[in-house]
Amino acid sequence: MKDVSKVMLLLAAGFAAGTITGILFAPDKGEETRRRIKSKAGELGEDIEKAYDDEIERLKSKIEKLKNRFSDEVSNAINDVEPAEVDVSDN
Repeated sequence: MKDVSKVMLLLAAGFAAGTITGILFAPDKGEETRRRIKSKAGELGEDIEKAYDDEIERLKSKIEKLKNRFSDEVSNAINDVEPAEVDVSDN
């Protein structure tokens, strides 16, 4: 999981660096360059947000499966335990 996050972060950083470098070296006027940077930054933000939301959903699903598995294991363990006989007579 940590590796996936690192890869996503590195890809986003590389994409941002490449985009900004390309825009800054493009022969546009300053106003157009700023508009393009703002647009690309917005797109990058949306991509990161989507990746974040996807990862959160994946983790929620995994947690739910683990909770169900744990619940099943506890139920099985309880069912496997034989009831103890209790002596209620007064000696």
